[in-house]
Amino acid sequence: MKFNSAIITATAIITLGTSCSGVKELSEQSATQLNAYTEGSLSYQSQHRFKFLFLESQRLKALEEFEKARTMMGQCLAIDPLNADAHYEMAQLYIRGENIQDALFHAEQSKILNPQNTWTLELLSQLYYAIGDREGQLEICKDLVTLEPSNVEYQYRLASTYTELGEYKKALDVYNEVQQKIGLNEELSIVKEHLYIQMGNIQMAAFELKALIAAFPNEIRYQKMLAELYHANDLTEESVKIYKDILLKNPTDSHANSALAEYFRLKKNYLKAFEYLTLSFDDPEFNLDVMLQVLSSYLELALQDEQYAIPLESLLKKALLNHPEQSVFHVLSGDYSFQKNETKKAYNAYEKALDLGLSEFSIWNRYLILGLELEEYVKTSSKGMKSIELHPIQPTLYLFTGLALSMNGEKEKAINLWNKGLNYVVNNRPLKSEFYNSLGDTYHSLGNYIESDNNYEKSLVLSADNPVTLNNYSYYLSLRSKDLEKALSLSKKCNELMPDQPTYQDTYGWILYKLGRFSEAEKWLKKAAEGESNNAVILEHYGDVLFRLNRSKEALEYWERAQKAGGLSDTLNQKIQEGVLYE
Repeated sequence: MKFNSAIITATAIITLGTSCSGVKELSEQSATQLNAYTEGSLSYQSQHRFKFLFLESQRLKALEEFEKARTMMGQCLAIDPLNADAHYEMAQLYIRGENIQDALFHAEQSKILNPQNTWTLELLSQLYYAIGDREGQLEICKDLVTLEPSNVEYQYRLASTYTELGEYKKALDVYNEVQQKIGLNEELSIVKEHLYIQMGNIQMAAFELKALIAAFPNEIRYQKMLAELYHANDLTEESVKIYKDILLKNPTDSHANSALAEYFRLKKNYLKAFEYLTLSFDDPEFNLDVMLQVLSSYLELALQDEQYAIPLESLLKKALLNHPEQSVFHVLSGDYSFQKNETKKAYNAYEKALDLGLSEFSIWNRYLILGLELEEYVKTSSKGMKSIELHPIQPTLYLFTGLALSMNGEKEKAINLWNKGLNYVVNNRPLKSEFYNSLGDTYHSLGNYIESDNNYEKSLVLSADNPVTLNNYSYYLSLRSKDLEKALSLSKKCNELMPDQPTYQDTYGWILYKLGRFSEAEKWLKKAAEGESNNAVILEHYGDVLFRLNRSKEALEYWERAQKAGGLSDTLNQKIQEGVLYE
């Protein structure tokens, strides 16, 4: 005959539906899981069979063959369906198979059959928690406390479950009972404090912390917790008193100092806040994020009002001294110097941040710009190549690195880099125009005038109002005496866009000079010379036009000034020595 486990399981369930008194009487007959059985009339053969199957299930469980172990335990229950321990083991095996509902069924049956078994109650507690049945979990916790009233852990669980159900008063009653048994305890007091906060009873929450402070007066941490409680509940003055008391005991406590600094900051008394912050910044454990926020705040203040410059610089110095490896503080130092137009300091600060591993694109971008301004061409070109490795699709890095290469004499490399960078310029006509302008300049310096002109033309198609391109293109045309009328038109437009710029005035005046319009040229070159009184090229140009206007004495004066300004043109010395114009 074929064994039908489904029929046996159904029979077991029906049998379990007997009266509570019957179950109690049967369960009391079982003293152990292997040597006594719910049915006293079980044959020796059945008892032996039960024992064998039970032990085999345990063996398979140890081998983690849980499905086979469940089969064995199911056969145990077929022999003795009212065996509490077999149900308990079956629940464990179903948990291993992640079958929570069947595990819960067998755990509940085990409890019905043996309600005194704390192991079963523990298991049920876990299962109810897993399925989110807090009411069921609560009843189990109550049972555990009833069975073992001296077990503090069970009381903690009961109170915790009350808390999850929002029954804070009942939870507090249980915690108070625990406190009577174990005495004043930090963990317990803090849990109670949180419960009182949930109930909106700030006075009692503070009372719990005050009790800890009274019991442990040297533990400053409890005073900080009380101060934070007051601050969080808008009892600011009470929190300030506590923080000041903390500083009487420990003047360098960074938490108290920063809290008082924030108090005065909110009152806009920034100089008083600084008095507390300077002590906080001396603490190597002071939170770095808070330091950054403070420094950023004082940076804005210092840029608006000079009286905050000294506090900012003092705090920034401490931050850099105590945390030299933090690139963010070097960036902030660079930003401050940049805003103050201290180019070299800003450049060095950004370089330090980048050397520490900072990879932020905006910092690389600014660093390269400053490098060009400082004429640090070798370093800028080298660092620029690294920036491109980190940000290979950022076109401005190609532009600035190429400029450094070009200024360093590596013009072919610059041209190749710009042509590559052009591929990454998307929907930015002015930027693309700058690339073509740079290519125009560099091709001109190489004597490749066809490519130079072509790139200038491309630049102007993209940005017809680019004053740099307008000026450079028109000036280089004038040097070659090519398309002078076109050059004049381009230069005129440049000066209309950017009036009162000596360099642009000089270009316009020089084109007029090349056209033989010396009187007009003199007016523009004079304005340029007055605006840039130490520019050798402009001074020499003005001397040339003065000579053309038969003002040779004045011409000689400007040629000599050009020489003193560092003029290096091929004919300048001859002009001075012979008093004659050479072109």
